[in-house]
Amino acid sequence: VRVWDTATGECLKTVYAEGNPPVGGVRYSPNGKFVLAGTLDGKLRLWDVAGKFGRGAAERIGVTGNNRPGGKCSKTYAGHENARFCAFAAFTSVNPLRQSVVTGSEDGKVYLYDLQSRIVRQTLEGHTDAVLAVDCHDQLELIGSGGMTNDKTVRFWAPI
Repeated sequence: VRVWDTATGECLKTVYAEGNPPVGGVRYSPNGKFVLAGTLDGKLRLWDVAGKFGRGAAERIGVTGNNRPGGKCSKTYAGHENARFCAFAAFTSVNPLRQSVVTGSEDGKVYLYDLQSRIVRQTLEGHTDAVLAVDCHDQLELIGSGGMTNDKTVRFWAPI
């Protein structure tokens, strides 16, 4: 995973997962200090990309400059299936007591992981094919998910 300064094209930080699996999707955390990366080994990794201040965008967002490898994998979430497709993930942060990482899965389910403990908090079932698209409302506890070719549905969920 690489963090780029889009104004200059400079690579500010590079982080590597063990085994260097292909990355299917990335998303910044709501506070901008972490990057959530979904990889084709069936894991989501939360990378701490904040660090010492550098130049330009690095100074603005607080990541280490000079393309130095680094960034700590703070948490790993596993339990969903992701080996063939790019399945995206999102954060639910509306309710501070139920902050979660949400991801689709190739088994047709949506998984909600507790942000801190990494346990599966809830599994949402209803799609009939791989779930590749998920997103969370920024003000309400709502999740949207989209199924692949044999499903072709968008579902909305209110997690419990």
